Amino acid sequence: MCDVLDKVENRGKAEGANSVALLMKKLFDQNRIEDAKQASEDKEYRTRMMKELGIS
Repeated sequence: MCDVLDKVENRGKAEGANSVALLMKKLFDQNRIEDAKQASEDKEYRTRMMKELGIS
């Protein structure tokens, strides 16, 4: 059972990392450097940027 939970947790972490990477790519592509910097430091701002850019 622990192996299954570990796999689910690891998948969640990987998906989260992919979402953050996609956010950074979109912000950099739009030359929104300050937004990328703030999103990297502030979880609430990062969440707001993800909603704005349609990243789930």
